[in-house]
Amino acid sequence: MKQENLCCHLATCGAVSWLILTGGIDLASADVFTINPAQSSLTLSGSILGYSIAPQGAGSLTTTYNGTIQATQSGGTIQFTGQSVITAQTNGSWQPLAGGASGNAPADYGGKASTFLGTAYAALRSILLDVTSPPIPVSSGQFSPSSLTFSFPSNATSAIDYHSAVGSGSKVANGNATNNVATLATLTTVGSTQTLTLDINAQFTFTLVSSGDTIVNLSGQFVATRNVAPALVVLQSPAVTNHVVTLKWQSPAGQFFQVLNSTNLIAWQTNASNVTSATTNYAWTGTNPAPSGFYRLVQ
Repeated sequence: MKQENLCCHLATCGAVSWLILTGGIDLASADVFTINPAQSSLTLSGSILGYSIAPQGAGSLTTTYNGTIQATQSGGTIQFTGQSVITAQTNGSWQPLAGGASGNAPADYGGKASTFLGTAYAALRSILLDVTSPPIPVSSGQFSPSSLTFSFPSNATSAIDYHSAVGSGSKVANGNATNNVATLATLTTVGSTQTLTLDINAQFTFTLVSSGDTIVNLSGQFVATRNVAPALVVLQSPAVTNHVVTLKWQSPAGQFFQVLNSTNLIAWQTNASNVTSATTNYAWTGTNPAPSGFYRLVQ
């Protein structure tokens, strides 16, 4: 167990004095979450040249992602500040070749569409996404991801290679899309690991042969984690009434604490285990029959 440096001395007859020593992190600094590809994948749907996209083969329209997501957490909000590197993984060999010529080559996605002139093929390669947002309120470890905007960085090499009876070639993937989801995103901290879970539903419009003739919708989920320094814990004013001690403190929701007490700062005994809270406000109440006592939190 990691001991928090928070200790208070209580005179249980009524007078109270306390010492608060806190260690924490700068919540205004940028946090970098590492995407877990085992839990992060997006499925492609939409249309090519106005015709519905179908898979070229088993699994050709779903792929995993890795990379990083960058965000700032401050004052009960989270903001996605850009400079994220969200990278699709190659999931097979699909038509056409890079540049649009006939043939198969490794790609992140492979789709096809049946048109009145025959089958049109499209392969998405080197897909790289960024994400930005305004500050978003976080409540009890949840927030709305509907204001997130996903985009293709201007310096990325993301491409759509296509081959059809009316034209073939390659287009640089660009543009942005708002995240159209209602499911709340979550931020949970267990021990030294903070986990970000985001549902994704972003629609992009591209021009291959004629204006806006291709729609790509990416939907799924990202799960990303980061290691956190010891979280800021703030002990509020303790209270004593008729030998009943009440301790209150603030810390990120979902953390677990033990409450220990001592009469001499040498021998400590456990008063409570697994004190947790669904909010950032914690409290513990117990009886101390001794004239005075020392209390501390252990995490």
